[in-house]
Amino acid sequence: MRRMKKIYQIMSILLAVCLLTGIVGCRKKEQKADAKYTIYQINQSGTALVPKDYDGTGKSVDEEVKGMLSALQKCDDEVKAQAALPKKVKLERYTLEDEKLILYYNAAYGKMDTVREVLCRAALVRSLTQIDGVDLVMICVDGTPLTDKKGNTYGYQQAEDFVQNTGSSINSFQEMKLTLYYADSSGEKLQKEEDTVRYNSNESKERVVVEQLMRGPSNNRLLATIPKGTKLLGVSIKDHICYLNFDEGLRNIAPGVSPETVIYSIVNSVIDGGNVSEVQISINGDSSIVYQESIKLDEPLSRNQEMIKEDCSVDQAKTWFCRNTSGRTDSGTVSDRGRKDFWKTRCVKV
Repeated sequence: MRRMKKIYQIMSILLAVCLLTGIVGCRKKEQKADAKYTIYQINQSGTALVPKDYDGTGKSVDEEVKGMLSALQKCDDEVKAQAALPKKVKLERYTLEDEKLILYYNAAYGKMDTVREVLCRAALVRSLTQIDGVDLVMICVDGTPLTDKKGNTYGYQQAEDFVQNTGSSINSFQEMKLTLYYADSSGEKLQKEEDTVRYNSNESKERVVVEQLMRGPSNNRLLATIPKGTKLLGVSIKDHICYLNFDEGLRNIAPGVSPETVIYSIVNSVIDGGNVSEVQISINGDSSIVYQESIKLDEPLSRNQEMIKEDCSVDQAKTWFCRNTSGRTDSGTVSDRGRKDFWKTRCVKV
């Protein structure tokens, strides 16, 4: 009797385990069946993105990518939307490595007008980066990375690189006050220059900052830090880190400018003007280098306050004791420095 009771208990436990396994298995299937994405198409007027539910394939990352790319090529009569990509634009191939997806399109992609191209790119990036295993997307046209009108490569992009309301603000511009850091006359320290720029709201602030920095200072007493002719190959942001990829031109450091000044002019400018806390710089995709045998780029860099030359003109409260040309000792505030006789003195801040 005891033996039968023990067998019954064992069978009950086994049955409970089997039932629990079956329930868990069903739940997993249900979760997979319920997993949905939001893909984007273009409205009939070609001015805005239209969201659409997409179930996905429920298979591997590679199959999900294939399925979504196929769905983006189709139009939707129910919501009266166009396919994200025109019929003439054909995907030749794609590669997926380290969660970075590269899409290779034919030459027809490059013939789209600006508005349509931005909408297409936004639809592709915002749709595909929802797939677990795809963090960044880059588009190549006729075998070459897509560039803007200035010749700068867009590089890898993510959903955050595009404003949420892409359609209504596709041609809108915003003003932004920038604090850019260039080399002082010694080439060893950074000195800030403030400027107000107008930029397309579909560009990330970090890209705008770097592009403005590449133009050089308007103050002729400051030195440009990014070598002339350098190209920005890509800008991406993840976990509050801005990843910047330059071409080999960044190695051609200008005479008289230290390597630390070059790197931290970029880092400090991007952090002050963007929405990130660190910056990692690479050259042709390689960050495992020591720039000019002086500064390591293998890890993200934080803002460096010590590199910045103190700007006395902004401190109106400091008192200065000065010895003028006649040997007399005077005192005054920083605001007094505008006077000619004050400039002739030798001042020490206390």
